[in-house]
Amino acid sequence: MNHALAPARLVRGPGVLAELGAEVARLGRHPLLVHGGLGYARVRPAIDAALDGAGLDTVRARHDGHVTPGAIAVLRSAAVAAGRDTVVGVGGGRVLDAAKAAAAAAGLPFVAVPTSPATCAAVTALTVAYDAAGVWAGPIAMAACPDVALLDHAALAAAPDRLLAAGVLDALVKVSEVRLASRRAAAPDTLLRAALALCDELGRLVDPATGALAAGWPPAPAARAALAEAVVVLPGLIAGLGGEGNKLAAAHAVHNALTLLPGHDRSLHGELVAVGLLLQDALDGAGDAALVRAIDWMRGLGIDPSLAALGCGDVLDDPVAVLERMHAAPSLRRAFPDVSREALWRTLRRVDRLALGAGGRRTDATAHRVPH
Repeated sequence: MNHALAPARLVRGPGVLAELGAEVARLGRHPLLVHGGLGYARVRPAIDAALDGAGLDTVRARHDGHVTPGAIAVLRSAAVAAGRDTVVGVGGGRVLDAAKAAAAAAGLPFVAVPTSPATCAAVTALTVAYDAAGVWAGPIAMAACPDVALLDHAALAAAPDRLLAAGVLDALVKVSEVRLASRRAAAPDTLLRAALALCDELGRLVDPATGALAAGWPPAPAARAALAEAVVVLPGLIAGLGGEGNKLAAAHAVHNALTLLPGHDRSLHGELVAVGLLLQDALDGAGDAALVRAIDWMRGLGIDPSLAALGCGDVLDDPVAVLERMHAAPSLRRAFPDVSREALWRTLRRVDRLALGAGGRRTDATAHRVPH
């Protein structure tokens, strides 16, 4: 089994954006800088100063929207046509995933500069692809993690609460899925045990069962930056150590299926996967009281995990396609081999009723129909 564990270099600390030029120059002199909108705008002066100060011949390309095979191909062509020798991604998860895949397709080194703590895209050897409508299309695996991941503490701490909350939920899902998947492992080996030890460390920061964030966001910028860095770096390390068969369970399968719904686009990945975590916990035996505590904790972070709030309320009227994709997902089948579509449907409705409040608000026959 191959394990792509971590970036070749991890550059971290306050103000390390100033080191970007020197890091890129170690790899090439002619970078393609792929960026987004809001996140890039916050750091652009420091990025420009670092690259210009190193005397680099930089060409810029903007990525917006979903990470599709077409978007990746456009960025790859831009790099090749302009004679680039390095790709730098500056932005959130979509920008980093698109730039990372383009770099891999062009055979170029990649430097990740996350401006958002919402995902672990900056440190993984994986891009998640979607179609033009935002429907999950599957992973694109790379041979190695980024050559450099540059994590500027000030930039990550300045990200809005919504992005940090999404990162915390995404990290909590990683902890929960690896723990669950490891219980199904025939014989946990040294690397999987190391992944579980990191789950304990990350759980101390993001798991409500440990009292994490019970008082809200850390008030000190340094503590906020440390949390942001942890949710960017540690989930990727956990996934690498755990290996393909042990890094996913049911929560991401729920997320992937919900992307079939057009309204899901109003939600971030970490927000959408929250309902998957609740469903996974419910399938694993969590009672209503435990689920309500988790829901209240999510709401304390600003995340409402009800299907309607996530833009996914349509599934309650027409659940067949979503349930088919959930039920067929290999990771869900490994975690819960005996679960039926009907059980998934009942559990999804139960979780949503709890998220909406005691008793729920849907009592019509459609909401209680078992799909066939």
